[in-house]
Amino acid sequence: MGDELRGDSLVHLNVRFSNEADLKSLLDFLYDKAKQGTKFTGLLEAVIHEVTIVTAIHNIKSNKGSKTSGVDKIKMDRYLQMPKDEVINLVRNALSDYKPKPAKRVYIDKSNGKKRPLGIPTILDRIIQECVRIVIEPICEAQFYPHSYGFRPYRAQKHAVRDIVNVINASYKSSEQPVWALEGDIKGCFDNINHRLLLQKLWRLGIHDKRLIKIIGLMLKSGYIEYDMFKNSNIGTMQGGIISPLLANVYLNDFDWYIGRKYYNPHRRCKYKCNDSRRLKWLGVNPKYNFRYADDWVILTSTKQEADRLKAELTKYFMYKMKLELSQEKTKVTDLKTEGIHFLGFIIKAEKPRETPENNKQHLVGKPYPDMDRLTKKVKNLCAKIRDIRNYSAINSRIAQIQYINSVIMGIAEYISSSICSHALHVIDRRVNNSAFSVWKRIYPDRYNSWQIPLKHLSNLPQRHKDYDSKTFAIPVEGMWFGITMAFITHSKYEQKPFNQKMTPYTEEGRKIYVQYRNKHKPLPHNRPSVNTSDDIRLAVYATGKYNFEYFMNREYAFNRDKGKCKCCKKGFIRFNTEALSSC
Repeated sequence: MGDELRGDSLVHLNVRFSNEADLKSLLDFLYDKAKQGTKFTGLLEAVIHEVTIVTAIHNIKSNKGSKTSGVDKIKMDRYLQMPKDEVINLVRNALSDYKPKPAKRVYIDKSNGKKRPLGIPTILDRIIQECVRIVIEPICEAQFYPHSYGFRPYRAQKHAVRDIVNVINASYKSSEQPVWALEGDIKGCFDNINHRLLLQKLWRLGIHDKRLIKIIGLMLKSGYIEYDMFKNSNIGTMQGGIISPLLANVYLNDFDWYIGRKYYNPHRRCKYKCNDSRRLKWLGVNPKYNFRYADDWVILTSTKQEADRLKAELTKYFMYKMKLELSQEKTKVTDLKTEGIHFLGFIIKAEKPRETPENNKQHLVGKPYPDMDRLTKKVKNLCAKIRDIRNYSAINSRIAQIQYINSVIMGIAEYISSSICSHALHVIDRRVNNSAFSVWKRIYPDRYNSWQIPLKHLSNLPQRHKDYDSKTFAIPVEGMWFGITMAFITHSKYEQKPFNQKMTPYTEEGRKIYVQYRNKHKPLPHNRPSVNTSDDIRLAVYATGKYNFEYFMNREYAFNRDKGKCKCCKKGFIRFNTEALSSC
């Protein structure tokens, strides 16, 4: 995989892979060596490799954003219809003298009523960003702080919430113990990242390919177009770029370890770690008490004085070390026993456990609840979508709107299902039912009650509605009923087990743990095998105009899906030739 130049401290990659399985082996190698503190050169050759480019395009193609164009107004379909070699050469030529186009700036609504700027790069720039991300992510992942969860593979917001709850459960043995938290808020974090510091942090993580560092620097300074005017981007990572979340995590990783090293490693004042841990506990700070999801972070302490001291210390740290500013109004010191912290749409409190004959313990437990203020806004928007049904006169349009509404209901319910959410689910269902009642009564004033049927009779989402007798509003079409689902059906169990820090896509063990952790029988996607075609057939295919880059990209997935057999005749593929192409 690599040629060692100076011991294990510096490795020059010797890129030799021909399919997706080999690419994954290379990424596993990068992750393993980065864990040992190895530095890497020769990364650009892996970025411009054909397998990397095809994998990157496949990742972007499966994203809904691929249908959105940048300032050049070119969508992904244009590249999918081109010959394969032409697409590969286009990406390589662009990287040989990289000049990224500015992003198209748009604004999206935030939960507080304000607007969030979003940058939309061109498709070609997105492909290049994804190629770079694929190669450098395992190097960064190997050195990220364990309790950082935002925009990382195999991690989600529920893991961050669960981690906080588990720490409260394990650490506070008496209900009389105080539990304080410092909730952090960084002013315009992604818009104010210092480019020079970010590139230095990438270098310290082990990315020593100066060509790749230069390309990332050009990405950061590409600028954006707003109202037909070009504006420079001297600071910040453009929200909307594929590589931006990874770069933001790289930038904030030093902050994670600045707090983490205080509690993970022995302090200079004490000879032994156990003595240092005891000293820190007296100060009110215990190990594993800092958690971050993107730019939202929480530090738990046992005293208000320590939380206030940390706030003052971190204000200076962000200002002088990170070139960022903490919002003094939004960075709060909170008592978890009375108020609870607001984190990722949840309110997490430290309360006594529910009293039962078997449980008379007086320790504290962490209890996450849905943030009803944020949830109310989502439900309000959901009810507006339900009222839109009456604006459609065609039955098919109404059914399509119902299907969209169901996807929103299931998304909200699944998000909050990892918390104590029975009350919130009933609120959603009650509001949804009231809105549907008003719509059906207006559309079908004489027979709206007859169109309220049991969930188990619905033709849409039959597995979800199986055996449920609760009634919902539906529309009949050719003997089938299409209706609105209910949030309470979501049965995602409240996870009691802690997040396994060994779970990662870059080790064989980590992938197996992930499959087991999901509690699902669906395995991870298989690797794409290499299905080679002779140059004569390739030229003939291009000449006919039948097959394009999308064909050559997807046929290997189809080969894997169909287990190497023809979809029509069910015979196994032995070799590819012109006669086989014409006869089958």
